[in-house]
This record gives sequence, C-alpha cells and structure tokens, in this order.
Amino acid sequence: MARTERLYFTDCYLREFQARVIRTSPDAKGVRVFLDRTAFYPESGGQPADHGTLAGIPVLEVVNEGEEVAHLLRDNPASESVQGIIDWTRRFDHMQQHTGQHVLSAAFERTGGYKTVSFHLGTDASTIDLDSDRVGAKQIEKAEELANQIVFENRPVQISFRPSAEAGEMDLRKPTFREGDIRLVEVQGFDLSACGGTHVSQTGAIGLISIRKVDHTKGLTRVVFLCGSRALRRARQDFAILSEAARIFSTGLESVPELISKQAQELREAARLRDRLIEDLAELEALQWWQSAPERGGSRVVRRLFEAEEGKKAKMVAHAVAKHASAIALLGVKGKPTALFFSQSPGGNVNMAEVLKQTLAKFGGKGGGTRDFAQGGGLAESHLEEALAFAEVLLG
Repeated sequence: MARTERLYFTDCYLREFQARVIRTSPDAKGVRVFLDRTAFYPESGGQPADHGTLAGIPVLEVVNEGEEVAHLLRDNPASESVQGIIDWTRRFDHMQQHTGQHVLSAAFERTGGYKTVSFHLGTDASTIDLDSDRVGAKQIEKAEELANQIVFENRPVQISFRPSAEAGEMDLRKPTFREGDIRLVEVQGFDLSACGGTHVSQTGAIGLISIRKVDHTKGLTRVVFLCGSRALRRARQDFAILSEAARIFSTGLESVPELISKQAQELREAARLRDRLIEDLAELEALQWWQSAPERGGSRVVRRLFEAEEGKKAKMVAHAVAKHASAIALLGVKGKPTALFFSQSPGGNVNMAEVLKQTLAKFGGKGGGTRDFAQGGGLAESHLEEALAFAEVLLG
C-alpha cells in the first residue's frame, strides 16, 4: 500500500497543489481517489476535513485510511495528473479555531490547572471539555483574557518534527504515545502540543477568542468558544439583536438589560393576575353549569367542549365542578393536541380513570389518572363530541 505525502503537515497555507492518482476504488457516493501527495486535511483529532476540488471535481469527504488519504469524489478524474484546490475560506477558519483551541486550552491549564480532555470543531462553534466541573465564572474570564493576550502579542506558531523518544522528554501539554516522528505545534513560550491539524503561523491570525457558553456536567466543564471570523460574525449578530431590542424599548443599548428585567417582572405579575382571573371565572362557570346540568345516575353531569386556547381554564373548571356535591365533569379541549378532563366529587360512584381508559381505547389517544380525576388527549378533534357522549354513556 502506497503512502500519501501529507503536504499540510509542513505547509498549512498551501492552497493549490499538483498530484498523481495512485489508484481509485468505488464508493456508494462515487469514487475514492488516492493520490501520491495531498494538501487536503482528512477529518481527524476533532477537526473536520477540508473541502475544495480535485481535477475540477468537488471533494465531498477526505478520509484517513492508515498511511493513505482517500478523497471522495462523485466522478473519476479524467487524467492521472490532477490539480487540487483547497476551499481556503473553510481551511483558514479551521486553522483559526484549532490554533485558538491550543491557546485557550493552555490558558486554562496555566490559570487554573484545568486540562483539556477533548476538543470538537463544529460548523458553528467549537468546544473543549475540561477535567473539572468546578470551573467558575472568574476562572473562565481569567483564561479568556490570557488567551487573548497571547493573540494580541502575535507570537509565532511553529511546526516541527521530533522522534517519539525525544518528544516524550519534552514539556508537552498532553503526553503522546505515538511511535515514529511526532509533529509538534508550538506557540512560542506558551504551549507545546503534539498535533496533526492545520494551524496559523502567528497567534494574531487567530483573531479574537470569545467564550460563548459554559456547561457543567458530572466531572467536566464544556466551554463553547469562537475564534476569528466566527467571533466577528457573532459579535455583529449580538450587536444587531441588542440594537433592535434598544429600538423596541426606545432606549440606549446599555439600558436594555434593565428594561428587559423590568418587563419580565411585569409579565410575571400579569400572568399571575391572569391565572387568578381565569380561576375565578372557572369557579363561576363551574357553579352555573353544575346548577343547570342534567342528572344521570344521581349525579349532575357537566359536559362541555372548550376552544384550544381555553385548555388551562378547562382543567380548572373540571376541578371546580368536582367541589360541588354529586357532580361529574366531562370536558374536552379542541386543538392539536386535543385534551380531555374527567372529574367527579370526591368519593363518587364512578371510576374516572376507567371511563377515560375506555374512551381513549375507542377514539385513540393516551392518558390516565385516579378514581376522581383523569386527563388525557391526542384523539382527533373531529371525535371530541362523540367521545364525550360515549364517556357519559359509560357513567351508567
């Protein structure tokens, strides 16, 4: 098996190259093309593969296959000699994110002793997982500030190769157990890591390193971050959103959080007042409907159908009806999904859970409950009236 010369190992800025097709093999998506040399980076180490063209044909995937690199194309190249062109926008974005990860991981280790246990470069954002779930806001801020200071200092990023025995004696941020020559990526005076990814040549090219989100899970802290052009685009989005909020509130950008907090409090108070009013209305309607309800088997049966937006009130009515003597409520709510609320006065003669079970068995849906109160739904809206009538028959 031939060995593919990986040009990106020594020149991450190579955008075009000439190569020779060694062999091809069929693939469900087209054809796998193997070259004597390539500048296309295959997906590896948390970094996605490069895109671009080979002999003018779009490269769909780039895959590590041992010593070889497979390029997945839809069609076979017409010639043995081919030109490869890297999608530079995508490549440089990955270089920014990956080098930024090295700097950020080193910053967390230097400021708090937190080690990076995994890295993922996503389409929209990148993540690192730290080996502790106790990384606080101040520690996050401290690491972010140090990482950006290294960016501002525009330190050289150098790539070198060392025998595994020699690399094992060096002060690597994370030990490597690979054999043979080890590719090392060094941020001058700050970080030294074994890595096969593509990187910028100066830290200034990383651009801003912006931490966007922090999630704590058992034993780990996941840090979501953006670098360079991604950070710039997100900053623009943030500014546009904040500006629109300021326009809506007719205030300056700096006053938006205070006004949102005030509006949220007012909405919570309005919601509480609304719920009290709905509850009062439910009590009143329940009394009126109970008083005028026909009797069946010694109980007054309130059978009603509510509109979709009245779901909360319908449930309140069911409970309110049950407060009266010898009462049963069979209530349905339109909408998607539909809902059913069956209730009776405490200690009544009917098992409402069983009535609901039989009704749903006939008309579809699911639900459950107790002897005095049951709820469910999911049946077709067109069957609601029929379902309530059927439930009333089951009362005996």
